[in-house]
Amino acid sequence: MNTMSPDEDGVAEEWRASANATPVISDLLPVTCLQEEYAGNANANFLHGIAWLDQHYGGLRRVRGDGNCFFRAFIFALCEQLVGAHAKSALGVRVLETIRQSKARLVALGYSEMAIDAFWETFVDYLDFQTEGGESEYLVWYMRLLTAGHLKQHAEQFQPFIEGLFPGQTVAQFCAAEVEPMGKECDQPQIAALTEALGVGVKIEYLDGSVGVDEPLQSYICAPSTGNDTLAAQPIITLLYRPGHYDILYPRSE
Repeated sequence: MNTMSPDEDGVAEEWRASANATPVISDLLPVTCLQEEYAGNANANFLHGIAWLDQHYGGLRRVRGDGNCFFRAFIFALCEQLVGAHAKSALGVRVLETIRQSKARLVALGYSEMAIDAFWETFVDYLDFQTEGGESEYLVWYMRLLTAGHLKQHAEQFQPFIEGLFPGQTVAQFCAAEVEPMGKECDQPQIAALTEALGVGVKIEYLDGSVGVDEPLQSYICAPSTGNDTLAAQPIITLLYRPGHYDILYPRSE
């Protein structure tokens, strides 16, 4: 997902440059709020895509574009589900239990218990993500650790994908360079690893100017391996991807 044209790369740079001026997570906004950003764009397909999104999604939340936007969006959307529709569901219970047990798995993979303890406690205890400062950063960093831990634990599965992105790089090297550091953008291996680690599916809509009038946007569903549990395989989080950036989408009620 990070293979971008020069124009797309420039858009991503603009996101990062304005990051500190935007909230970590915005209030719920209409999808049409995106129109202003693309009003003068030579590619009218962006506006066509926004019109299609507005037909299918009731709103979105903007996420700060500082390189951590996928993890921020995923965490906030997941927390909304865990205190909302899925609070008492089998999926919600399973995800919370996975997070509670995750510290032991990370320590077994070689991470320092002392180093990760405060981050783990914050993740378990703190669901109000709409804040500045330490708490939100703790959650993002711990989610990065969960992702890196799953990649390392299943290195044989992910090595071919990483080889395609960074020839000659091992899974451990990829984690050290691209997953664990804050501010590093997310690619498909990280998305797949996180959904598998937590057992939570995510749907990603692509607004990249590639579809015309009344055409549906391209989408990507990353679902965990759940055996015969088809309900658990359904994505409960929907994100919007634009070049170098993720926001949160809210489907319209049926």
